[in-house]
Amino acid sequence: MSAKNKLYLFLSIVVLLLTFVAILQNFETVHFIGFETEIIWIPIWIGVVILPLLNLYEIAVNTEGYNKYYWLALVINLITIFFILRYFEIALLS
Repeated sequence: MSAKNKLYLFLSIVVLLLTFVAILQNFETVHFIGFETEIIWIPIWIGVVILPLLNLYEIAVNTEGYNKYYWLALVINLITIFFILRYFEIALLS
């Protein structure tokens, strides 16, 4: 399964790029699960929730292998989460 680690890394990069695009541009507003949001944030939120969990799972399961791609994807996911927290002004520590 050497393609899975590269796929997770690629998806993490795509979500990070989508986050930058969403921050810099305006998109159509839709109603999704009871709240109003721009349409581009839906795949970003799905990726931000699922991708770090998948990367952590693969790191935990594949302890004998070299997990460079999974760790890099996890760091990119954390950077994406940081930008989303800053954009939506979510203060976790206050």
